[in-house]
Amino acid sequence: MKWTDEEHNFLVELVKSRGTRWKLLAELMSERFGKEFTFNQVRSHYRMNPDSQVLPAYNETTEILADGSHKSDKLLRMSAAELKDTEFLLTSHGYDPSKWEIVNAKSSIWNQHNKEDGTITLYSSKITVKPALTGMDWGKLITTVESAPSVFVKPKYTPGEERYLNIPLYDMHFGISDYNHYLPTQAKVLNVLKKPYKEILFLIGSDLFHHNDHRNRTASGREIEHADMSLAWEDAAKFYEPILHEALKNSGKVTGIFIKGNHSESLEWAFTKYLQARFPQITFNTDFRERKVHMLGDIMIAATHGDKARKRLNENFATEFPLEWSRATTRELFIGHLHTEEVIDKGGILQRALSTRNKVDSYHDDYGYTASHKRFQLFEYSKNEIEHIHFV
Repeated sequence: MKWTDEEHNFLVELVKSRGTRWKLLAELMSERFGKEFTFNQVRSHYRMNPDSQVLPAYNETTEILADGSHKSDKLLRMSAAELKDTEFLLTSHGYDPSKWEIVNAKSSIWNQHNKEDGTITLYSSKITVKPALTGMDWGKLITTVESAPSVFVKPKYTPGEERYLNIPLYDMHFGISDYNHYLPTQAKVLNVLKKPYKEILFLIGSDLFHHNDHRNRTASGREIEHADMSLAWEDAAKFYEPILHEALKNSGKVTGIFIKGNHSESLEWAFTKYLQARFPQITFNTDFRERKVHMLGDIMIAATHGDKARKRLNENFATEFPLEWSRATTRELFIGHLHTEEVIDKGGILQRALSTRNKVDSYHDDYGYTASHKRFQLFEYSKNEIEHIHFV
């Protein structure tokens, strides 16, 4: 028997108002449409169209919590695959998957027993959701990277005094600090770059950003203070690009070395690759290694973030880079991470723990890490020794 939409819809309304008394429903259907409907016909049709079936009484609840998350408890008819489909669960509970994300979900079998129908298996679905974090718009980021034109700078540098500059801007934490906060630092760095240098070295990364992804997580997956990482990327670009442009004008060679931090190792690596594409005249080392060295004249510049093996760094660098170690007349090791300035002269290498101008975030404020000097340092060398430290 072929059912019309009118017949189907009338049966659905009858079930809502009269329940599943199939014999009575068959009589009412026959009376309404002037043709015979049997007990089996109406029951079979209803069972063959589960999307129209009326769910039994269930105490559905929605709770809004103080932190902005929601709890929803609903009775759903689901398949085994849909039980694990977060988008289906969000939609079924009335949440837009592009604006909400599931914190946890639990679905338990819920059976309705009926003498006429047998057993209909449904699920009691309970989910906790929170607003989706949109700190990083990856589509926008990819467009930014792909559309960025390469920059070519005509150098004004002429060979002269053998002078080198090391620019290790550690722990900038863009996302907590913004471009306006670092404007004075940028101006001071640009002023130092007015002098000619045989080579300028940039140590880039080392927690350049506060987060590693758009979900406000560090590289270890720990969620921390929220920040707009799309804006953080733009701020970092506005800060670095004029500085790199100026460095190319006033140096015979510019080198950039990526130093991975514990907060944002992936995002800052991607940013360094962006700079590499943007400034093809700069030599970049973007290897994902923990410890790196570079020679400026006869000076060995060793660098790492400082969150790993901090007490063994002297031995690590001497063992891992024996050629540079033996060649150097001066060895300097640059570390960050603790946001506290310290200089240790031990074992043939001067270890410089660097401070930062980053704002105090909520974690450091809560635990009282607020007394450190707020500054960056640039290090100027002759061929074999340090000559000046510029505080920026």
